Amino acid sequence: MTIQGKYNSAEIFTDNIDEESIKQIHSILNNPGFADSQIRIMPDVHAGKGSVIGFTMTFNNYVAPTIVGVDIGCGMNAYKIGKREIDLKSLDKFIHKAIPAGKEVRSSPVENPLLESEDLKRLVKKVADDDYDRVARSIGSLGGGNHFIELNRDTEDNIWLATHSGSRNLGLKVCSYHQNKAKEYIRKKFGGSAAYNNAEFMPMNDGGSEYLDDMKLTQEYALQNRYTICTIILEEFFGEKIKNCESIISVHNYINFKDKIVRKGAISAHDGERIIIPLNMRDGSIVARGKGNKNWNYSAPHGAGRILSRSGAKKTVSLEEYIKTMKSVYTSSVNKSTIDESPMAYKPSKEIIRLIKDTADIDFVMKPIYNFKSCE
Repeated sequence: MTIQGKYNSAEIFTDNIDEESIKQIHSILNNPGFADSQIRIMPDVHAGKGSVIGFTMTFNNYVAPTIVGVDIGCGMNAYKIGKREIDLKSLDKFIHKAIPAGKEVRSSPVENPLLESEDLKRLVKKVADDDYDRVARSIGSLGGGNHFIELNRDTEDNIWLATHSGSRNLGLKVCSYHQNKAKEYIRKKFGGSAAYNNAEFMPMNDGGSEYLDDMKLTQEYALQNRYTICTIILEEFFGEKIKNCESIISVHNYINFKDKIVRKGAISAHDGERIIIPLNMRDGSIVARGKGNKNWNYSAPHGAGRILSRSGAKKTVSLEEYIKTMKSVYTSSVNKSTIDESPMAYKPSKEIIRLIKDTADIDFVMKPIYNFKSCE
């Protein structure tokens, strides 16, 4: 499917797309800040708060902070820990105690080289009211929503620890700060911003370069957050050194400074690159290798994609149905507060598996045996 707008067109790699997503895509294509770019929309497309999810584009020297969004650097890390029997009840108890979730942060900061960075301290002072203590204590915390910690079993019975998390509140602060600067640029240049529907943009020489510097540092913060979560679980519960574990890392919301691709709810899938795509908390994750498809912007979907909004899922999915479909997975997180993350809220796994054949070769699909997420 192709959508044509005033300044650009977008190719969409699925026919399963809702009207709100189409409206959001039209809004982008009618925005001059997105001209002169190859725009491709992934199969997990769905409507988002600031931008359509599943969005990719080649970088065109303009930046719109709401495209990458508030969870800068959000992504997934997975670590292979081999064949073993696990006391899942003990693991769940450990994670509840060791990994803050929802709005909670750590009681004291972990040791991490990033926390010694003067650049990070300057960034926090600029965008987060100098609340450096909370930013520091947020490294090693999960967050809420669709963020999770999971154990999966692959087709050879190996266990993988996986976590999906991002830049916590720092990403929100960075996005908000630079979005206000983009609005200032639009007012100065065009005399208003209403026409751009929260996708205000700015050029590299007038705010864009500063945003990229701050975003790059925030991406590293998100990576260190996931790395810390996994290090705590691997070393303190499993007795494994993280550096000795085979790993896969796929980042969802970011600008890749190597291939110059902007991705919002999408992942890099260069030729031979190992990638991980979570489907839902019942069906597990795809492990695949990218094909380096230029027409796909060297990208793949970051997940299955929502088919029900959060409010829609809470209205239509019953708790009984949710509990029943999750019976094969050990979890203490299946309750009314997480119904919006139930498997029924997402597009069918088979659909995503079928649609990614042009951009990735699937190695295997690993199945969850344990899932943890915030119940806030």
